Amino acid sequence: MHAAPDATDSIAAQAIAWAVQLRSGEATAAERAEFEAWRQRDPRHAAAAEQMDRALGRLEALPDGLAPRQAMRRSLLPQPGRRTALRSSVGLAFVGAGGGLLWAHAQRPLSALGADFATGTGERRVLVLNDGSRLWLNARSVVEQAFDGTARRLHLRAGELIVDVAKESGTRAFIVQTSEGSVQALATRVLVRKQEGSSLIAVLHADVRVAPLHGDAVTLTEGRSARLTAQGVRQETLSPQTASAWEDGFVEVHDRPLQDVVDALRPYRPGLLRVSPQAARLRVTGSFSLDDSERTLSALAAALPITVRRRTGWWVSIDVS
Repeated sequence: MHAAPDATDSIAAQAIAWAVQLRSGEATAAERAEFEAWRQRDPRHAAAAEQMDRALGRLEALPDGLAPRQAMRRSLLPQPGRRTALRSSVGLAFVGAGGGLLWAHAQRPLSALGADFATGTGERRVLVLNDGSRLWLNARSVVEQAFDGTARRLHLRAGELIVDVAKESGTRAFIVQTSEGSVQALATRVLVRKQEGSSLIAVLHADVRVAPLHGDAVTLTEGRSARLTAQGVRQETLSPQTASAWEDGFVEVHDRPLQDVVDALRPYRPGLLRVSPQAARLRVTGSFSLDDSERTLSALAAALPITVRRRTGWWVSIDVS
């Protein structure tokens, strides 16, 4: 008797999680393809996805600052003891009016399910690996670990990490893998940031070898950063110290587009944070708090010709004034 409602709740929860990820501005091409496969797998999946699109479309159409008068909030998480793994990995809620889904929020990326290490919204973690290496994870990061007798591998599936690689007496390589290629390090400290279609590599100490899936490997020296794509490696001007400021809870930019600050804030805020193309191109310099994103948004609004609009607590948009 309880199987059908449970299945319905599960599909609704999955549809909400997909909607949040796809509209976050952080979804990769692989995730979009995975969503399409999920949608086509079951007519109920397609129906749930369509309902979510309609509901979010209605929310986007609301006047700025206006929420449904009779909005209600309801948890879609399973009851205690049911689907415990899902409850611990993904937090889901919706605001409804007349039974329609109008909003959703996921605490962790869908790819966090089954991962070895993961962080949620606004969460940073420091871990000690079994070889003695230290691993820092930025918010909304997902990492899989594969250590064996020949190599120590970390697969960064989402987000950002810094690893301080422990030196071993043996010859095991330490490799950080992304979908674009790999970074091989030995007794070094390196940052890897996964983005759509590319990864940022920044060397904080010693040297690393960066190898794209298709193309020649290059050696990246201390104090340098580079953009890794599947086809090759190109130098970046971003300093590793600036790139790693999130370790202390800040985003630092020096004459960079506002888009960079927005991208850094997204993993620290529930819901959607959108910026128009015109506002995204505005140049900004400063050090801004990640842990107090509201204060950061206020500071940006005071310094730049932008307007920050809040349609609900979880729906914020930035545009030129």
